[in-house]
Amino acid sequence: MALTPESVDLKSFSITKFRDGYEMDQVEAFLDEVAEELKSRDAEKAELQQQIEELTAELEAARGAVPEPAAAQEETAPTGNARAAEAEKSSAMLQMALELHDKYVHEGETQRSTLIAEGEETAQRLVDEAKTEREDVLNQLGVERTKLVDKITELREYEAEYRSTLRSYIQQQLRGLDEGAEPAGAPEAE
Repeated sequence: MALTPESVDLKSFSITKFRDGYEMDQVEAFLDEVAEELKSRDAEKAELQQQIEELTAELEAARGAVPEPAAAQEETAPTGNARAAEAEKSSAMLQMALELHDKYVHEGETQRSTLIAEGEETAQRLVDEAKTEREDVLNQLGVERTKLVDKITELREYEAEYRSTLRSYIQQQLRGLDEGAEPAGAPEAE
C-alpha cells in the first residue's frame, strides 16, 4: 500500500484494553504533521514534473526550429519560418554574448597582466632608488668621517705641539728663576 497524505489522515489506531497505549492526541498531531509534509512533497513533485514537461516541450520546439534543407523549408508553414527566425536570432544573440564575454575576459586578463607588470616595475624602481640613496648616504657619511678623523688627528698634533711649546716655555721660566738674580726692590731674605 502506497503512503499518501490521505491514507495517513485516515489511519486509525485501535485502543488497547489490557495495557496502556499511546496518547491519542500526540499520535493524531504527529499524523497531521506527516500528512502535511506528504502533501507539501506531492505539490513540489507535481510542480517539478510540470517544469520538466515545459522544458521538454521547449527543447522539442527548439529542435524542431533547427534550419532544414531548402526544399523542406518551402513546405513549412509560416509559423515554422517564424520559429526558425527566432531560433536563429537567439543563436546569434547567444554567439554575440559569448564573444562579448570572451572579449571582456581577455581585456581583464590583459589589464591584470599590465597592472602586475607596472607594479613590479615600480617596486623594482623604488628598491633601486633606495639602494642608490643608501649608497650615496653611506659614501657621504664616509667622507664626513674621514674629514672628522683628519680634523681629530690635526687637533691632537696641535695639542701635542702646544703642550710641548708650553712645557718648554714654563721650563725656561723656571730655569730663569733658579739662575737669575732677584728682581730689584725685592725684600732681602734674612
